[in-house]
Amino acid sequence: MTGVDDYPFPLPHPTYRISANVEPAGVERRSEAGSWGGRILHDGPDRPAVAAERASILDREPARFVAAPHARASCWDACLYLLGRLAAEQPGTCTLTRIPGRAGGWRFRDTATGTDREFVFGDDATLPEHPLRWVSRLVAEDVVVLGARDDALWLDAGAVAFASVWSIGFDAGMSFRELHGPVPGNGPGGVFERAERFLLRLHPGEAYRRLNWGLQPDDHRDLSLDAAPHWQPARTRLDLTDPGRQIHLRTEVQHLVRLPLTGAVLFLIGIRLLPLDGVAQVPAWRSRLASVLETLPPEVAEYKELEPLASIAAEWRRAQL
Repeated sequence: MTGVDDYPFPLPHPTYRISANVEPAGVERRSEAGSWGGRILHDGPDRPAVAAERASILDREPARFVAAPHARASCWDACLYLLGRLAAEQPGTCTLTRIPGRAGGWRFRDTATGTDREFVFGDDATLPEHPLRWVSRLVAEDVVVLGARDDALWLDAGAVAFASVWSIGFDAGMSFRELHGPVPGNGPGGVFERAERFLLRLHPGEAYRRLNWGLQPDDHRDLSLDAAPHWQPARTRLDLTDPGRQIHLRTEVQHLVRLPLTGAVLFLIGIRLLPLDGVAQVPAWRSRLASVLETLPPEVAEYKELEPLASIAAEWRRAQL
């Protein structure tokens, strides 16, 4: 079941409600089809291709990268952390070594992307571009840095090519609570207020993950508001001739890491897509997705913009019975 055995299916229960659903990162989780989650960064053979797709979008649209001047230290912190994770999790292609006799000197090599770079940690002149922008070329995940100030988190920097109906340029500088303002039930004392308190209590180096999900009528990763003129018409027309192949379950594998040097929070967002035909290969998944779509509260369906895709998916499932 190629594409299914390591898919992070996001619906463990027959009903769904919005929740933080955080759990420790880097812990392998078994599923009805196989397993996923043993590493923080996506390590599939498509990593170089997905990273290249992200880099192409970011190069073509520079506004999808933002970085406040005061976030330079936390961006360097994020850069070194990601390089270390690549080396630890993908030792067959990546290495990170210190340069003897050179204070703060490192060398990173990645045969999968053809990268071989020496740099001095904290010295901007030793990298060809901003450290967060440079390291973002090497990973399949979108990368966001949340600064911790005044007992709150703030969106200080990010390289985001595959946003799910939001824009990094618009959201830059917002607080964690402002970012989640549109989420149903996110009032005072709500789930994301509690999530922010949880993140601010993390120890340096601690990492957690959560899953988010939606449906889409194609296999496009880039659903940012910046690209809405390209993807929105397909959602208006919904000219679907083969729903099982065209409608995709979109899972966001989100990681939250308290960076070890600055205390900022690194937010990683990996996009995984699976067509309904793929979901149908696993009877338990097919059944739970159908149950969730049938029992979804209207306000959640509206927030996730699931109608009329959810109805089409339900009709498709009935046709399989």
